[in-house]
Amino acid sequence: MDAGRTITKLFPKLDADREEYLKVMLLFSYLFCVVSASTIGKTAADTLFLSRFDNSSLSFMYLPQAVVMIISGVMFQRYSPRIRLERLITVLIPIIVLLVLFSRIGVGLDIRWVFPTIYIGFDVFNFLMVVCFWQFATSVMDQRKAKRMIGIVGSGGIAGGIVSGFGLKGFVPLLGTANLIYVYAGLQLIGLAVVLLIIHMFPQHAEVRPPKLQAKKGSERKSGLFKHVPHLKYVALLAAALVFSLTLIDYQFKVILRGSLQNEALAGFMGSFYGFSGIIALLVQLLVSGWVITRFGVMTALLIFPVALFAGSLGILILPVLAMAVVVKGSDKVLGDTVYSSVSQLIMFPIPPEWRGKAKSFLDGIVRNGAKGLAAVCLLVASHLLAPEQLSYIILVLIGIGIVAAVKLKKAYLQTLVSTLQTGNHDLQRAELNVMDPASRRLLTDALLSRDGQQALYALRILRGIETFDFIPYLKPLLHHPDPKVCMEALSYIEKTIPAEFEEIVRSFLTSVHIQVKAKVILALAAYAKEEYLDEITAFLEAREAEIQAAAIAGLVKYYGIEGMFRSVAKLKQLIESAQEENRIAVASLFGQIGVKSFYKPLAALLQDSSFPVRIHALESAAALCVPALIPHILPCLQDFETRRHAVEALSSYEETEIIPLLKDSMDGTGISLHMPAVFEKIGTQSSFDTLLSCYSAAAFDLRDKILESLTRMRKKSLLASQKDIEILIAAEARLFHQFAEHGAPFVGNPAYSEIVIIIEQIRSSICRRVFQLLALLYDANTMQAVFNNWLEGDARQQANAAEVIDQTLQGSLRIQLAALMSAPRNIAESSSNQDHMDTHFNWLSMNGDEWLEEVIGFVINQQGNSTAVNNDTFEQLERVSLLKNVPVLQGLTSKQLSGIAKRLQKIVLRSGHIVIHEGEPGDCMYIVGSGSAGAYRDGRKLGDLQKADCFGEMALFSQGLRTATIRAEEELILWRLDSSTFYDILFNHTSIAFEMMKLLSRRLRSLLEQGGSERKTEALALSEMAAASASGDRQLADVRGMGISNHEVILRRILTLQNIELFAHLTQDDFIWLAQSIEEVEYSSGQRICRAGDFGETMYAIVSGNVRVHRGAEEIAQLNDGEYFGEMAVIDSGPRSADCTAVDDVIVLELHRDLVLAFSFQNMNVLKSILRVLADRLKGL
Repeated sequence: MDAGRTITKLFPKLDADREEYLKVMLLFSYLFCVVSASTIGKTAADTLFLSRFDNSSLSFMYLPQAVVMIISGVMFQRYSPRIRLERLITVLIPIIVLLVLFSRIGVGLDIRWVFPTIYIGFDVFNFLMVVCFWQFATSVMDQRKAKRMIGIVGSGGIAGGIVSGFGLKGFVPLLGTANLIYVYAGLQLIGLAVVLLIIHMFPQHAEVRPPKLQAKKGSERKSGLFKHVPHLKYVALLAAALVFSLTLIDYQFKVILRGSLQNEALAGFMGSFYGFSGIIALLVQLLVSGWVITRFGVMTALLIFPVALFAGSLGILILPVLAMAVVVKGSDKVLGDTVYSSVSQLIMFPIPPEWRGKAKSFLDGIVRNGAKGLAAVCLLVASHLLAPEQLSYIILVLIGIGIVAAVKLKKAYLQTLVSTLQTGNHDLQRAELNVMDPASRRLLTDALLSRDGQQALYALRILRGIETFDFIPYLKPLLHHPDPKVCMEALSYIEKTIPAEFEEIVRSFLTSVHIQVKAKVILALAAYAKEEYLDEITAFLEAREAEIQAAAIAGLVKYYGIEGMFRSVAKLKQLIESAQEENRIAVASLFGQIGVKSFYKPLAALLQDSSFPVRIHALESAAALCVPALIPHILPCLQDFETRRHAVEALSSYEETEIIPLLKDSMDGTGISLHMPAVFEKIGTQSSFDTLLSCYSAAAFDLRDKILESLTRMRKKSLLASQKDIEILIAAEARLFHQFAEHGAPFVGNPAYSEIVIIIEQIRSSICRRVFQLLALLYDANTMQAVFNNWLEGDARQQANAAEVIDQTLQGSLRIQLAALMSAPRNIAESSSNQDHMDTHFNWLSMNGDEWLEEVIGFVINQQGNSTAVNNDTFEQLERVSLLKNVPVLQGLTSKQLSGIAKRLQKIVLRSGHIVIHEGEPGDCMYIVGSGSAGAYRDGRKLGDLQKADCFGEMALFSQGLRTATIRAEEELILWRLDSSTFYDILFNHTSIAFEMMKLLSRRLRSLLEQGGSERKTEALALSEMAAASASGDRQLADVRGMGISNHEVILRRILTLQNIELFAHLTQDDFIWLAQSIEEVEYSSGQRICRAGDFGETMYAIVSGNVRVHRGAEEIAQLNDGEYFGEMAVIDSGPRSADCTAVDDVIVLELHRDLVLAFSFQNMNVLKSILRVLADRLKGL
């Protein structure tokens, strides 16, 4: 037991990856047999051939050897994908063994043609065995651990080379060169036994071949291969250059060697050469190769071998002696079979399985063997014209080309990696509104005269920003518009511009029955500042409606100077001191209408009013005045979700030089600090970005999350982050990640500390998320998000590729830190610690964790010490957290998030027989059983019992539907109640909880629909990838399309399209206008893919015009038309797309990105409620 603990402590990864290490050792054995057989077989074939033929025959043999290898490679590439790889190996090895044994008979009979045949044939056999091995290895290895394990696997080949090399020296005198063929066949059979053992022990890792694709022309297959593997062309060029060069180097080596040794002496020297070079290679592989790849990255490691060959060939040119030839040839073993071989395999791992085999066969069978063929032709000519050492001129040129290809490889390799992460992004031309375009002007003026109030308002607000636009011809119809809001907007314009010809028309509106219109009329009339209107306006001070009184006060103070102020001051004081909310709302709006900065003091009291509507109107006035003295009174309004959005608007209205220092001072960890980043984001300048970033390191974890959310959105406005500052923050987070693992390890496995371990692991998970959010401030945000999603939730290949993207993107110490973080175990490994050390761990966690972890640690310490200071409140809160973990709709929330909900639960004690809820009554709360039992009844029939930790009514939190059953207490019952209003209050104040809730509901919906078979899957697609639009929506869009509008005339169509989206069913008109201004409009050409099945989606689409085909492969599922939409679930949970969507003809779609929708949701309670309500209704409908 102690020995096992010691081993685990010394080698922590060995215990965690026991199965993977066993698999790797078997692959090590398999490669050992393959390489040993290759060395012995090649030595036997080379020795037998060189002992019977001269140099001219040797140079001639390279060409047929290359031709046969190319044919073998092409046939292998073409036909091997049709057979499962493990089956191919188990058939191919026995066939090779039989052929080898037959060749031994020919050698024994000294049949002359047998010797060149085995010289070529054994090379073909070795090639096939090596290709099969690496394809088999990549299919069974865990790709997340490949970079760490590939060196061990590769060492099997080096060890095989050493053992077989030295073994040759001993075996040859005893067995003779010819009998080495028996050893060659035996090693092949041992390799087959290892393959069968791997298949038996790890059957789940056998990689299934993809379905057979429709046959394509050769050119299309090649272009498809290069399209799906962008870096392959550079890999092929590098490989061809190296193989060509190594063939010439091999010729140089053998010619020089043949002049000195013959027969058994030659075989013995070659054995010693392979043995000693193998020992050096093994040392390099174990001590240097892994460190080089990890420290400097794949691309740097790839350059080492060609650079070494270049230097060695230059040496042969200068000093053409046997020793130099041995050094150059030895570098092939020492570097080529170690660093270069490992890297060559690693750069193939990111390739999707359906293309990986084709790519490897293309490289090994066509490129490398084709290069050998060209080298053979070159030798036929050059061997008669050049001395062996002069071939180095050709070698230097070729290796130079290979080095250039290796340098260019990095960018294409990164492109391959990113393409495997399924970002689902498209680089497309974005359409923007150009109001200076005549056609756009015409569209807006048409909308200005529209009877649709929403269109007219939107056009009016845009055109008001154009100084050269003449509103006069449109003012009269706008004043008579059926929508009062349009009329009010027109009156505001008249107040500002005071057109003389509209004075009487405005005066005629004083008889309007609409209160808000009448208030605007008073202000517009007062703007003319004529003495004849003074008494008329003063008379409105005695109107019954507070809004009319406030308008009169504003008009008098703003436009009639001292006289107006004297007349209105008494009424103003009366309204301010009024107990009626309506009066205080009117006066709160008044100060913004007056617009006099010195007239602000009454606003300070109104900003602290008990009424939310009063505070909201006071905030709007404060935004108009921008008086610094009001800032301390505005800040507390960030605390309440009802006033938060308006407080953000008010604070962001100030000059940045004035407001930013004050905001920074307020980032002190108090309640409003969590909402301060939204203000910085709204300001949106480089100064606000830098200041917010500077607050990060001192912030608590929750505030860090908020800061990063805002910084990420600000980064999209082309604001720049300091790379040095970001790297420092990432390094600090990475250290924290490992420190939490170190200090949490002693608590793992002890039930008394289970909640502490859960909290620590959740903190580490949030640290990882923040690290990638910080990276998104330096690099492409969508790529970093895709990397994080794939690393967190992807399969083994996607996780490995995510790590490789980071490895290729980052440099220096930052790359090493991220590599360590991404390769660390997800769960904390157990370790032992004495009591003194435990106290140290407790202290560190309390000081560096969040307040919930500190509270739980304090409770556990007091409980263990039987202290009287045990906090009963914490005990009860932990009990409630434990109960909340059983609530289906809350699963996925962290312990801290659940603790926040637990604080808001209401305890209810009921006697036996009491009815908790009645079937058919409206529901607005959820209950959790704390103790006792209750019965569920429908139509008087008992459905079942509810015990401790059971919950009921949870869907009422989201959608206040009717109760579907009656719940009655069967014995004394303790319940914990959570009201819908309280729940939404929590969600709106804690966006992380709201986001998790939306993801959970969305994923439950996907899961339930996918469980229902093919019919349900079609329904799942209908709900998660598309939704039908209303008939009226279709007609409106068709009308707009008929106008013949251009790419710059897109804004108005957005509102019409957005109104069809079910998730936004409960939005107001102002909400739609805000969304329409913020979203992007994109064009797709006929046949272009909009989104792909399996992609991680972060965008939903609404079709403005055109048709979209929804399909899985060739199977068509639906056709979507104008006004319909798809992909809304991806915005919520970032889950994989369930189908392909392709443009049938030219299509214009609105793209709503996830961060936009979520930002909007957490600023507007209506949107948040709408999304959750729709998801809940869908779930109830299944």
